[in-house]
Amino acid sequence: MNRRNLITAIIGIIVIITGVIAYVTHFVVSAQHIPAGKFIKISNVDLAPKGNVIIVEQSWYGCPVGAAASWAIYDFLQHYGNLSYKLWYSDPYRTPANIPGLLFTNFTSNSIVDFYIAYVYNEYLNASYNGTPIPQNELVPVGEQIIKEEYTQMGLPSQVVHYIIQYETQVPIQQYGEPSAFYGKLSHLNFAILISGPNGTYIVTTPIVNPIVLEGYTPSYVLNNLDQFPQIVQAS
Repeated sequence: MNRRNLITAIIGIIVIITGVIAYVTHFVVSAQHIPAGKFIKISNVDLAPKGNVIIVEQSWYGCPVGAAASWAIYDFLQHYGNLSYKLWYSDPYRTPANIPGLLFTNFTSNSIVDFYIAYVYNEYLNASYNGTPIPQNELVPVGEQIIKEEYTQMGLPSQVVHYIIQYETQVPIQQYGEPSAFYGKLSHLNFAILISGPNGTYIVTTPIVNPIVLEGYTPSYVLNNLDQFPQIVQAS
């Protein structure tokens, strides 16, 4: 092989390698993004007690996303146990404001399904769920500590809080371009539902019901007319 052919071959190899690296890099980065509004499988590991399914929610008292999702959760869980709740509205100063919802206080299972929920912040996103003030720039780290403590007290495996924190703070949403905790003006742990059982572990960290479809309604009206809201029925 003469010098010219050798140089041509080397250039060709470099071009091929560069293309492969670009493709692999694009594939890996894309794979690290997750879609909004959909449960995705994140592990084949079953984090629930043998034969059971656990549903773990993270929200906060004033969360419009959590308020909207609460109706789908209620519609589903009412078939698997006794659910206690309060009629509620989301933060009146946060857009979308005053979204009707349910604030869950207890769940007694009569099936293989167990439900756990941790509310991290208060209604106005300036304190913890129990009223301890939180500086705006510390909402994420303080929120992480709160759910670690809450889920530990509930007896949940450490992997549960690990996945929720990871997918809220580290994994970008395809439509947002960043993790859900950092989407918007004020970074905070917003919302997540993790489901785990014999088929593995799944998570969603974005709205499963668009809060806007509930604007203007009262909690009692939604509770008594769930079948009039297709998004709630589909999400449950």
